[in-house]
Amino acid sequence: MELRPPMENDANAATAEELEQQAADVYVERALHGPVFRMAYEHVHTYCELFYLRSGTCTYTVNKAQWHLEAGDIFIVAPGSPHSTRYEGKTSCERIIVFCTPEVILPLLPEAAEELRGVLERSGKVILNADSRRAVDAMISNMLLENDLPQRFSEDILKLESLHLLLLLLRDGIFSYETMSDKEGYSADIERVLKYIALNYPQPLTLEEVADHCNLSATYFSRKFKLITGQTFKEHLNYIRLRQAKQMLCTTDNTVTKIAMLCGFGSSNYFKDVFKADVGISPREYRKKSGLPVHPHLRTD
Repeated sequence: MELRPPMENDANAATAEELEQQAADVYVERALHGPVFRMAYEHVHTYCELFYLRSGTCTYTVNKAQWHLEAGDIFIVAPGSPHSTRYEGKTSCERIIVFCTPEVILPLLPEAAEELRGVLERSGKVILNADSRRAVDAMISNMLLENDLPQRFSEDILKLESLHLLLLLLRDGIFSYETMSDKEGYSADIERVLKYIALNYPQPLTLEEVADHCNLSATYFSRKFKLITGQTFKEHLNYIRLRQAKQMLCTTDNTVTKIAMLCGFGSSNYFKDVFKADVGISPREYRKKSGLPVHPHLRTD
């Protein structure tokens, strides 16, 4: 039986207990709200919710913490996490939600089951760079089409696309709880900083520039960033750049020098030093050890 999650504007929506009695598979739902709309209730369910905001802005309240979402942001709500949504701003908001359960997705790729379970069972915002956001948007659009105009194998395609989406988030996403301290809790200022860094890491960012972008003094920003993330600004920036560099080493045949430049490192020697200090081996050794083939369509000069 197809899972139909409660609609945000339905005061008589099905209870969580009623939903548990249905055979939850994968379901994709789109809704368009006016600039001002607030969910009248906080709710909980036993399936996982991947909330994608395509346009507008909203505040997502999950486990009593509030998160500001803008167009292109995605939020994973774990089973059992109470949550609600408030839309705001001056433009209409379009959101698409993918509903699924770990029991449906995890058997599709047993070798990554534990890592995927960690993604599905902990609520948090996923920060994506521009390329990943475009890929997510296209993927979710295809899923919505398969859901709304089902054909042969649509149900199976939705399961596989859900797995594909999660793998993309796992590979390219920066999870809010990955960089924010549970002890210190959520910070709207630092969330904006983390997103700014994720989208602009190839640029020669400085602490002063990023602090100014968020209307904070450099001293206050530096202290608060370390408190919330447990890293200095420079440590976090290098962490993000290294994540991208590792992916490029395994999926392109770009030279180490070119990868260093594309990821925002000032020089290849500095990149090699930072990489070896973090990974324990050189970029060339890492590429060789990965054993992953470079596909022809990914090759660049």
